[in-house]
Amino acid sequence: MKKSIKERHTERSLSEVFTLKGVNIVILASNYNPSIVSKEWLYQKNIIKETVANFIHTPPLSLVETERISFVLDEDSLRISLKTISPEGIEALPEIATEFVSCLPETPFKAVGFNYGYHIAKESSRLEALFSPNSDKLEELFSRSYKIGAVVTFPFERFIVSMRALPSREEAVTIPVDFNFHSDCQNAKAVKEILGLHPQTVRKAEEILRGLSK
Repeated sequence: MKKSIKERHTERSLSEVFTLKGVNIVILASNYNPSIVSKEWLYQKNIIKETVANFIHTPPLSLVETERISFVLDEDSLRISLKTISPEGIEALPEIATEFVSCLPETPFKAVGFNYGYHIAKESSRLEALFSPNSDKLEELFSRSYKIGAVVTFPFERFIVSMRALPSREEAVTIPVDFNFHSDCQNAKAVKEILGLHPQTVRKAEEILRGLSK
């Protein structure tokens, strides 16, 4: 019998040494009109289907929150974030973004960004081994108690990706690792094509995290 998304995610999570703590999609454009994006408009356009728990509607900003999603629109950007991380929510995020873009086909879009915030277990991390090949020299330059981080950029599919891993505190048991997948997009068609690549970017980020683990 075919397993559900939740079952597959649960099985995979048991063996992983990293946890997804935050995920959002940002769509940049010139001259969004936040005043038209009310909760009624989002319901009417079938963009938001869940009950709205919080709503702020002003000329420069619209904020709509449901139990699991935060939807923020200003003149320059749309940010759709998951408040509660779940496999179903991760799948829904690009679908919500695609519905929104489809309702504004003439908007002068500029770029799409996928952002993921992970925590990787410090005891399983290979960050220092991979990014500090000359530990003796680093101890000489700084101190024996130095902590190493990393900022890496690389191309993937139609994205420029930035991975940032900051040094963690001595008492911390995890290391935060953030990913940004950025793609320039000039029209609604290109934006929707990029949104369709969202699952591939999740897989790529987690593939890298496995490679950073012992």
